[in-house]
Amino acid sequence: DALRSFLREVFGLPELHRSADPIGGVYYNMFDGDYRDTLGWHFDRSNFSMNLILQTTPGQGGEFQYVPDSHEAISKMALWSDVEEHIKGKVKTPELSPGSLYLFAGSRSLHRVSPVTQGKRINAIFTYVEAEGARLNEYTLRKFFGRTEPRRPSATP
Repeated sequence: DALRSFLREVFGLPELHRSADPIGGVYYNMFDGDYRDTLGWHFDRSNFSMNLILQTTPGQGGEFQYVPDSHEAISKMALWSDVEEHIKGKVKTPELSPGSLYLFAGSRSLHRVSPVTQGKRINAIFTYVEAEGARLNEYTLRKFFGRTEPRRPSATP
């Protein structure tokens, strides 16, 4: 399709496919200030994503922050204190607003969403992979979604 071709060209890849994962292929995140929701520093298991910002919390946290192309260096570090020292002065925080669309290679760059202190931050995520049919592993599904299978509507009596 045209969008996938566009993304493949932008990322400079010979092949790019939608994730075959029924949970992690397309989903949304909601970060609620009532719970100080956050998403800690991590690398994605999927290679590439397209993120659409639906709602932001200006001045109330919920910032997307990343350290460009940091995976190689950080993967060699044994202690979190070494990572913290390494990322000092390297963290980027792009200005995002509702309707912002950003393309991201999350397996290459350490990233997070800072704690939301008020309001709700909402974004939709569409994930892409280089190997057709690729899916997230069980560990990742449990860690990020709390389950390994799509939800099924419950039967009504």
